[in-house]
Amino acid sequence: MTLPLIADYKTAVANAKVRFATLKVTALLDAQRHPQFLAGNFAGVFRMRDEAGALVAIKCFTRDMPDLEKRYRALSKYIKTVKPAYMVELDYLSAELYVTSSIAAAGDYPVVAMPWLEGSTIGVATETLCRRENRRALAALTRAWAKLCYDMLHRGIAHGDLKHDNVIITPDSKLKLIDYDSMYVPELKGLPATLLGGINFQHPQRNGSHFDESVDHFSILVMLLSLRALTFEPGLLETYANGENLILTRDDFQSPDSSQLLAKLLKSPDFFVRDWTRRLAESCKSRSIRISGLKDMVAAATKLDETPKEGTPKPLQPLLSFLGIGS
Repeated sequence: MTLPLIADYKTAVANAKVRFATLKVTALLDAQRHPQFLAGNFAGVFRMRDEAGALVAIKCFTRDMPDLEKRYRALSKYIKTVKPAYMVELDYLSAELYVTSSIAAAGDYPVVAMPWLEGSTIGVATETLCRRENRRALAALTRAWAKLCYDMLHRGIAHGDLKHDNVIITPDSKLKLIDYDSMYVPELKGLPATLLGGINFQHPQRNGSHFDESVDHFSILVMLLSLRALTFEPGLLETYANGENLILTRDDFQSPDSSQLLAKLLKSPDFFVRDWTRRLAESCKSRSIRISGLKDMVAAATKLDETPKEGTPKPLQPLLSFLGIGS
């Protein structure tokens, strides 16, 4: 199915009063008097205001997504029923916005409506804390991330694209997930994945057939290890961040035995950084995207402060032969 271009949606949203079927919203404009929006893989998200004055996000789709309505209705039902603290309620409106387009048929197109989240991404917040060398706050952020992930693992749900810019820290210091296009909830079991997520946070073996509660395992550990490592060495961010990651990259995952960063993390003064680095490397070499014992790792992380911990990790497969690490 061919969908309108983002420019077509901008024209429609600019005339919101006559283009929306049920929503009473007004577009917020930028300095050029154009509707404010953010562009993503499958959609553009417009920043608008409702009749009560509240900011709302209106998501308009530019690429066809298999089972779009089924996915978003299941997701909306799940969020409204379970009410996870780190997610926002949404409504899927199947024929809401009238759009004319040069490439798609004129007509009413679906949108997703949800509250607009203010705040900074976890990536921006991490950069600020590292620059200030605020280890205590970095440890607190790591605990907050671990608590969010533990709840997701406990519930058997997955985001599908966990990364540094898909998590917002709100003004009241709460973590909220955004961008639910690839979300998995139990009602969607059996469907394929819609996308594979940011390459610097995903298992090298992940493909479209992976769509269950395990799709976040690798990215959870990548984020957890990165935040814990930065707690002790904030300067790693300046050295290894490229805008599309925190510190780790796909190159580290594809060749863990030759990764200079993983070698460095194995020398960390903290037991958990060393242990999680070994476990990440083992996962990189596995054909499975599941990580055994992840829930226990995440549970331990919910209690860690900025003090390096001592301990001896369980023996794992050799990681770096050139460092002489035995099995």
